[in-house]
Amino acid sequence: MLFICAGFIACTDDDKVKITEFTLTLTEPEDLNVTSISDLHVTFKNVNTGKLTTNTMTGTTGKLTLNEGLYNITVEGKMNYIVDEKNVEGQVKGYKESVNLVGTTSADNIKLFLFNSKADFVIEEVYFAGSTTLEGKQYSGDQYFKIYNNSDSVLYADGLVILESEFTTSRQYDYTPDIMSQAMTVTHIYAVPGNGKEYPVQPGESILICDKAIDHTIATPNSFDLRNANFEWYNDNDQDVDNPMVPNLDIIYSSTLTIWTLNNQGLKAYAIARMGVDKQTYLKDYLYECSYVNSGYTMTKNYYKFPNEWIIDAVNISNKAQYVWNVVDPSLDMGFTYCGEVASDKNRYNKSVRRKVLSTTPDGRKILKDTNNSTEDFEAKATPSLKQ
Repeated sequence: MLFICAGFIACTDDDKVKITEFTLTLTEPEDLNVTSISDLHVTFKNVNTGKLTTNTMTGTTGKLTLNEGLYNITVEGKMNYIVDEKNVEGQVKGYKESVNLVGTTSADNIKLFLFNSKADFVIEEVYFAGSTTLEGKQYSGDQYFKIYNNSDSVLYADGLVILESEFTTSRQYDYTPDIMSQAMTVTHIYAVPGNGKEYPVQPGESILICDKAIDHTIATPNSFDLRNANFEWYNDNDQDVDNPMVPNLDIIYSSTLTIWTLNNQGLKAYAIARMGVDKQTYLKDYLYECSYVNSGYTMTKNYYKFPNEWIIDAVNISNKAQYVWNVVDPSLDMGFTYCGEVASDKNRYNKSVRRKVLSTTPDGRKILKDTNNSTEDFEAKATPSLKQ
């Protein structure tokens, strides 16, 4: 099957532009009984120029002529599959970064996944860069997450887990074995306490989870009074501050011996999830031993892995200049968002990343955008919601 292409090869009139005949093969999701895939739209984004080329495919293999270059490829379409002897239609997506088209011919493969559009909790906002004092110095301790009920039903925050990635979006290695399609490699896992129905969240409402639930405006007017946060994360040692009036998150795993602070450059991924096993089983059975080459030396590390099937929502964060890859599977997030343009960008302070509003219901409830693409779903370098 061939791509249906039109109107984007005009630049080949310039004999100096090298072109490649690219063959793209799409692989069906392994865990589904797929009967058909249709309405496939493929977008090629030239990493260097930002130019977008969108085409359609009539099958799972197609050929296209493109200028040589480095591309990010996004696939969207429809898929029919069998569940309990019934035919179900769903949305299918795929994504691959840094596909290098070089030479007269080139080929690559992208794994498709079923996009789950069921409304649930989503990450509404991450305030990671921190604030500034009146003297322009960095102020930390006021980092926070806002988690939003994007459904039309009451959801319970009890047991909801916040994850931080072990890997950074600014440095890429070839980790062996590569488990990204099955799990997220994590460095912190904190969970909301509760007995199952202790912390209800109404449709269209948020919970605020912060580092230190104190009045930070005493130190700097650029910060916030977080004493009314719903939860705080607290490491029980002399370096942390605890507000006894605000419930602490339960620590499932933390790689730090001191306190957990979010990467203030924004070089991590964050996710929310629900554990599929208890804490003791997790710590026993979900170790991840991997190796990679760094400066000519083979490094062997032990991390923890968190199954993708437990994850509800994820966001990759970087700054634009340092971004090199996503550290979660494309089925969780196909893009990234940011507060800083470059490394150590002082303009990142006093800003957050905030999920965009898709629509508003007649009763005024906001529905936030959730396409599993943080580039599209989030407002970068935004004014923090607590400032508004």
